[in-house]
Amino acid sequence: MSNGLGNLSDAELVDVADQVIAAMTPNPGKYQSSAGVVAQLTAERNTFETDLTAHVAAQAAAKSATATKEASRDVLEAAIRSIRNIAKAGGTSQADMDALGIPSSSGAAPSNATVPAGAIDTSERLRHTISWTDAASLDNKRKPRGTMGCEIWLKLDGPPPVDEKECTFLTLDSKTPYLAEYSGTDAGKMAHYLLRWRMNDGSVSAWGETVSATITG
Repeated sequence: MSNGLGNLSDAELVDVADQVIAAMTPNPGKYQSSAGVVAQLTAERNTFETDLTAHVAAQAAAKSATATKEASRDVLEAAIRSIRNIAKAGGTSQADMDALGIPSSSGAAPSNATVPAGAIDTSERLRHTISWTDAASLDNKRKPRGTMGCEIWLKLDGPPPVDEKECTFLTLDSKTPYLAEYSGTDAGKMAHYLLRWRMNDGSVSAWGETVSATITG
């Protein structure tokens, strides 16, 4: 049963807790238990639901903040590109162009998103640097057009996840790479990451291949 519980979504776990409480409350003795155990379970269920509500709200706030940040980033990038293009078209010397410090373009963003392909750098202790790109354009590090960024979901320890129900949402990353940091108690554990594109309209792509790596201690 423990493995089954671990595969439930958060909402499904609350539903199971409600069913257990409802079944036990009239006669806890049938389950070799007591009213005190039921009361404790009820308190733990309520605490989890409170934390779950806060988590969902935080995810929504993070999504909104990311969208706002991405919009202002686009404006800033456009302003810098305009300065670069006007200066270049006007004959500014290469030395003066270099002084601006504007990196050269790595090419246009991929026009069509497929699924993200991820890679993990484990060279730093208790850190995973997660790089991503579109699976159809592996040499282009820019996110595909029309995408808000790359969703990264994490399952910590155990076998690779079957789907996102076994994972927790880690971030919506707008620019590769992303740095995931862990505590010392996580050293030696396996971290599994699921990646998918989130589009500007809120839709999502299919999942890319799961990428996994050990957390170095």
